[in-house]
Amino acid sequence: MIGAIASKEFRDYMTSRRFLVLFGFLLLITLLALAQVKTGMMTWQGMEGESPKVYDVMWGVTYYLGLIGGIFALALGFDAITREKENRTLKVLMGHPVYRDQVILGKLLGGAMTLAVAVVITFLVVLGTLMWMGVTVDGTSITRLAVYFFFAYLYLLVFFGIAVAFSAHSKSSGSALMYALVLFLAVTVVFESLAPIVANHMAGPKPQPPQEAFMDYSENVTLEELQAQEKLWEEYDELIQEWSKKYFNIVETVNSLSPRADFQQISVYVLNPHAQSWEDAMYSPGIEGPEQPTYSLAESLSFAKREIVFLLAYLIIGFVAAYLGFVRAEIR
Repeated sequence: MIGAIASKEFRDYMTSRRFLVLFGFLLLITLLALAQVKTGMMTWQGMEGESPKVYDVMWGVTYYLGLIGGIFALALGFDAITREKENRTLKVLMGHPVYRDQVILGKLLGGAMTLAVAVVITFLVVLGTLMWMGVTVDGTSITRLAVYFFFAYLYLLVFFGIAVAFSAHSKSSGSALMYALVLFLAVTVVFESLAPIVANHMAGPKPQPPQEAFMDYSENVTLEELQAQEKLWEEYDELIQEWSKKYFNIVETVNSLSPRADFQQISVYVLNPHAQSWEDAMYSPGIEGPEQPTYSLAESLSFAKREIVFLLAYLIIGFVAAYLGFVRAEIR
């Protein structure tokens, strides 16, 4: 019975005008993001003579996929239950020999299948576009890109589950959509905006260079004074490094509360084999330092273990809330 309900939901999603329009828009924005980033790199960073890497151009896709993809997933699930209530088909369905848990599991599975198809199509389109654009794509890059889209799939499932949960707890589709959008904005925009504010407060003021380190070189300066100045700058560099490490650790911790920030950080580690810290995401794409270490995919995933745990936690919470909300709901 779960399979039959899931198949029906899958067919309804795939043939709905809402899915086709939103998915088409998501694909269009993804392709435009790839073209925009690559054009910008060629224009401003002087990379005409070399082929950019996959991780150089995918950061734009990550941004739009995190924003528009989340809304796309919400739009699929916000009326999964309320639509049945409003059309009075849910009471008819429950009049048949079917359990509530079979209904909700079938609906969740049908939505998951729909998102899986959307992600696979997006992966193939992006891969073909990268090759057509002349981006360096080898076996390792394809593997990392596939893992990237797997986590993109989990990210979409998070908000699909949240939308279905609100649909199960709401009396109307409009209310479910409103609640889902408010939560989406809260866990994306609000949390990510609070991260630097909290970090500034907890890390304290940024150390300032000592005034004694500035000398007037128009006057005679002794060797002892130069050595003292060098020591002051070394001490200042140590303070800056210590403060920066504390600041970025706090930012990373607060951002972990946002599914979109988790997905963005995971994408940095998965796509870029040279990334090992949150600060790597702050550097301009295409700019590489000397003798960058190259990490295996397993090592890259180990760097993102906290973000992966938070993303999975959001996924489980959303699906459990949807399940419990429907199983315990009063159907009229």
